[in-house]
Amino acid sequence: MSKIFITGISGCVGHYLFDYLSQNPEYEFYLLVRNPDKIKFNYKDNPKVKLIIDDLEHIEKHSALLKEMDYVVHLAAQWGGNELNYDYTLNLFRSLDENRCKKVIYFSTASILGKNNQAVPAAEQFGTHYIRSKYKIYKKLPELKIYPKITTIFPTWIFGGDKTHPYSHAAEGLVGMKSWAWLIRFFKVDASFHYIHAKDIAAIVDHVLKNDLKENNLVLGNASISAAEFIKQACAFWGKKTYFQLKITPALVYFLAFIFRKEIAPWDRYCFSQRHFVYKTVNAKTFGIDSNLQSVREIIASL
Repeated sequence: MSKIFITGISGCVGHYLFDYLSQNPEYEFYLLVRNPDKIKFNYKDNPKVKLIIDDLEHIEKHSALLKEMDYVVHLAAQWGGNELNYDYTLNLFRSLDENRCKKVIYFSTASILGKNNQAVPAAEQFGTHYIRSKYKIYKKLPELKIYPKITTIFPTWIFGGDKTHPYSHAAEGLVGMKSWAWLIRFFKVDASFHYIHAKDIAAIVDHVLKNDLKENNLVLGNASISAAEFIKQACAFWGKKTYFQLKITPALVYFLAFIFRKEIAPWDRYCFSQRHFVYKTVNAKTFGIDSNLQSVREIIASL
């Protein structure tokens, strides 16, 4: 049996990941969760699943257990108010036995990247607590003993969720957007981005665990799409035709913020100045994995 330690299993990607990995009879799972009530899959009847109910802030308490791990997938992150992402991630990785542990999959975010998939200092200078901590961790990783075993995943916009899987943040926003489709279809923003479904992310992680890759940094995303085209295709799926779109400029956003006395955070200003978050990405088909979650229509239909 191979022991695999996973954080963030109660989230959207975590559920899809367990779908894939639980099919492998060779894995013995150690799942760190804060609230087991958020887990929608049946783990209680699976003798190969051991639940560790605790917070990542206390990860050092489990250092002895971590030294026994053959694989680690670190999905979890804290989103606001502090930078504990940095501390507990490093504590987790430092607790691993670099001679025993075969692979570590670490989830960062494509938001810290710029052209040619390089980390941009603006992420540390202007970023939120979450963004700033992810940037600092990425810069610190090469100093760790376990670094040669780490594959860093940089997801772009993540969609996913249904009756048996929690919704991602982007999917919740997309579902909420449906009731406003009649109005949103008439506006466009000069921006572009990548997206990918959580199921495809899980399939790629499964592939990385099973295979040795030359690249240890993977930016995950389907082909880039303009915000205007995404809105047009989404509204078409909901039966709302788009005849014309009025352009919303950053200048207009700043003006409305001034009128309504709303402060725009430094990171939001940076994102407005960039707008086109296009990277060198890989996706399920890059690795020969079948996927029917490539188009906007397929993504929305899956939710």
